[in-house]
Amino acid sequence: MENTKRVQRRDLGSIRVGERDVIGLTWCGEQGAMRLDLLAQLFSTIDNTFVSVDAARKTISRWVEKSWAIRRTILQGEPAYVWLTPAGLRQVGLNYVAGEPSLATLQHNCDVSFIRLQILTQDRTSKWRSEREIRSVVPARKRDQSSPHLPDGEVILADGRIIAIERERVAKTIETTKHIQLGLLSRRYDYDAGVDQITKASQPRYSLVIYYASPEAFTVATKASEGLPADLKLRLKVLPWQR
Repeated sequence: MENTKRVQRRDLGSIRVGERDVIGLTWCGEQGAMRLDLLAQLFSTIDNTFVSVDAARKTISRWVEKSWAIRRTILQGEPAYVWLTPAGLRQVGLNYVAGEPSLATLQHNCDVSFIRLQILTQDRTSKWRSEREIRSVVPARKRDQSSPHLPDGEVILADGRIIAIERERVAKTIETTKHIQLGLLSRRYDYDAGVDQITKASQPRYSLVIYYASPEAFTVATKASEGLPADLKLRLKVLPWQR
């Protein structure tokens, strides 16, 4: 009689970490949280084949079982959100504070993640620097010192050019918007630069600043840009964008 006894795998019960896991965990850590359907789209891009939400959920379930991530439905009618635990952050070498995402920022966060995914799909050679990463290098604010406005992300192109990304979901005042535009377009150094780097910087940091604006914010951002110097205005693009 044929011996049908199977040899048990030595790694049975352990997680085999692949490219999908590493990239997915990294995105969750960098963005603060990721919605399940966007993770499915990210996995599709990584695997170069369609990955369903159900298939993505199985991958996330392995993270949850390993205590690397938390998956929870927060907003009624929307897919679950996923964020990393301290153990999950350590797995991908991120030194951020773990915690449940704020309700006030969830939809904005989701929009920025979607924009990041669109950019990755269009240009695989570009790199993304999240607001969370930018914020981590900003020096502690001194008394009576204002903090710089941080973009929602930076796109670093293969040729070294940097594009600032702004997702404007809710319109600010024209004056506030103009102040933010002026600050980004006139910036010449990174957010952790010392005095010597500031004095040496001669070129604008951002070759382009792109606003992804809701219909309401589009009108305000466009009007604000009309008051900018002509040379700065050339490096600003305001796009009507509604997901």
